[in-house]
Amino acid sequence: MVRIARTVALAPVPRPWLVDALGALTDLAESTTAEDGRVLLPDGRQVPELRLTEGHHLRPGALYESTEGADAGKGGADALEGEADARKGAAGAHTGEAATGPGTDTVRITVEEWRRTHALRVAFSGSGSDGDLTGRAALFGPDRPDRVELSGRAALRGVRSPLSRFDADAQLRCGDWWQAADGDAGVRRPPLRARLTCGVARAGLTAVPRPGPDHGDWEVTVTVRMRGRGPLRPLVSLGLALARRPLARAVAEAVDDAARDWNAQVPQLTALGPEELRRELLTKL
Repeated sequence: MVRIARTVALAPVPRPWLVDALGALTDLAESTTAEDGRVLLPDGRQVPELRLTEGHHLRPGALYESTEGADAGKGGADALEGEADARKGAAGAHTGEAATGPGTDTVRITVEEWRRTHALRVAFSGSGSDGDLTGRAALFGPDRPDRVELSGRAALRGVRSPLSRFDADAQLRCGDWWQAADGDAGVRRPPLRARLTCGVARAGLTAVPRPGPDHGDWEVTVTVRMRGRGPLRPLVSLGLALARRPLARAVAEAVDDAARDWNAQVPQLTALGPEELRRELLTKL
């Protein structure tokens, strides 16, 4: 087994702010309506690239579909092809049919539960030029966040190796995270845990926060453990051990890049109140 740890400083997210922000976002979602498959904002504008194709809006069984040209944004002939896909998608929107085919990425989201006092749970699937993805996401205790759970399975196209298919799952225990971030030594397990299984290898990730030196930032230690699995486990474990240095550099770079992006964006978000956050989201739709 190879173990790699990296500690970074992150801008904190106050728990009261998160509670208010989730409440504002859930209020916004529940203020939308659905007419003839279109999802409408409170001001009457349609949520772009999103359609309700089955069931009742925000009720268990409701199925939403989002389709867009995977080539959109590219130049030259690719851009023209993306525009053609977009026109096909617009035509499909009027007929109730989704645009599919080469150059098109499709995401489907099914509501499994929508109860603010208990949980928001959805299943999702995606298919596109790069591969297929299925999974589930759940937020337990939306009005007072308790935990977040994610799981998924992906199959990549054009990759003929054990790396073409992988399973992943993750869990964040919100209460334990903020307790640890406040310096509570009673938290026994890492609040954030994730696992990735791919072919003959498995990787696990944990993250543990603690107060920074000035009690302003969080100091978060990210630990990655990699090991072999299956009949080739000894051989794969040996290969991982031999490649420890480049793996450590790769993990450090990935964690540092993620921390840099977090610290560039999160303080701007946490400076917004619930209504400001709501308005900011509406301007981007």
